[in-house]
Amino acid sequence: MGVPHIIGLIFSMLRASRATPEQIERLREKRFRRLLRAAVARSPFYRNLYKGIDIERCPLSDLPVVDKKTMMENFDEFVTDSRLRKADIHQWLGNKNNYGKMYLEKYIAFKTSGTTGENALVVYDRHALDYVHAALIARHAQPEPITAAQTINLILKALLTKRFSITAVLMTGGPYPASTIAAYPPPFYNYFVKYEVHSLLEPLSQIVRKLNASSCNELYSYPTMLEILAREQLEGRLQLKIEQPLATIASASEPLTDSVRKLVQKAWGMKIQDTYGSAECFLMARSCGRFERMHVMSDLCFLEVVDRQGRPVPDGQTGDKVLITNLCNYVQPFIRYEVSDVTGYSVQPCSCGQPFPTLLPVEGRTDDIFYVERPGGGYDAVHPYLFLGPIVEMSQVREYQLVQTGRNEVTFYYVPVNPAAHVENEVRKVLETGISNAGLSDRVTVKTVCVKSIPRDHRSGKMRQIISQVGVPGDLDTYQD
Repeated sequence: MGVPHIIGLIFSMLRASRATPEQIERLREKRFRRLLRAAVARSPFYRNLYKGIDIERCPLSDLPVVDKKTMMENFDEFVTDSRLRKADIHQWLGNKNNYGKMYLEKYIAFKTSGTTGENALVVYDRHALDYVHAALIARHAQPEPITAAQTINLILKALLTKRFSITAVLMTGGPYPASTIAAYPPPFYNYFVKYEVHSLLEPLSQIVRKLNASSCNELYSYPTMLEILAREQLEGRLQLKIEQPLATIASASEPLTDSVRKLVQKAWGMKIQDTYGSAECFLMARSCGRFERMHVMSDLCFLEVVDRQGRPVPDGQTGDKVLITNLCNYVQPFIRYEVSDVTGYSVQPCSCGQPFPTLLPVEGRTDDIFYVERPGGGYDAVHPYLFLGPIVEMSQVREYQLVQTGRNEVTFYYVPVNPAAHVENEVRKVLETGISNAGLSDRVTVKTVCVKSIPRDHRSGKMRQIISQVGVPGDLDTYQD
């Protein structure tokens, strides 16, 4: 495991990017059968689920679909190591001193955001995470494909002269998928890569000050945060330099809108590499150096687009959900695992010539930025995670939704596990602390409302945890500092 394994995977993925669709299909079939054998041999859940099925010959479509509820109800039998127990892992994750440590000195454990109503518990080992780190490098967006010789040259330069520098602005302080990747680099990775992670929970002025003190080869964040940073760059408060080689701006976790694309290109003269993934399968699709659309990494996963009844949706049409099969995680096998993302396969090939199919826009979760009026005129862009970060760790709250109901007013709707007066007080205290940390105590009014349920999006089935009812100010761009 570690860097030697990752380097081998990088070259394997570079070769796959120049393969034919038929060669990719053969590689995927080989990995698929290997995954099925491991699941049946080591997971009591899959052994029972696939009873009577010939796993050496059956097509993927013959296998039963698994959803999050079923997985969580059967977690202890679902995983392939009997030492992994749901209750123990939840308790371990509840101790913040364990952040960045390996569970049982072998596993990386974290929780999903719960946009479908329940947090899923996800476990990777180092072997599975190596595939993610390798894919992030091998599928790096560049105008021209990187050859094996160029890759070796870049690795040597990073080792002998200057490390490749990645700057990320992410949700931190807990077991969140994006920051988990950064928190668990492979052994000796720091000899090649310098990884700086800045927390969304810090005030924007503090983030800007830290970014101004450094430069990077890659800037990585959520689209909503990239929009905020781009505006700061255009207004002169942020002066972040993104340098060669492999200068890149990459986004993940949220749908990337055209407005964010244009704003980022205006700020840095660069296009954004879009990424599609989930906690259950970190990297499912990524845009190439043409930046036209995202390529499905079909050598690493199956991505089936289906309708509400689970029937395949023709290419060129948008489905109602996606079935994921992660070919790299043998610890917690996700095979035909249902997620309520809304997307589809494109019928238009990409001009880059890679053998991977491309996706229509992903219409999953999208979070709004809150623009708050600034004294004396203008607006401060506030990422709502400033308010919500500690809420994720509150076991008393089952579901929640933060709504900007006025330019300087937010309303927090929440579903408690057990209604009690002290829960209301704790929720308000957490929100007010977040607003205070953002320096907005004297400007933003907070309302809390206890409800029985949070409404879901009629199409995706997910609940939007962050909504701005007032939207972007019409005169936002007239204020330049």
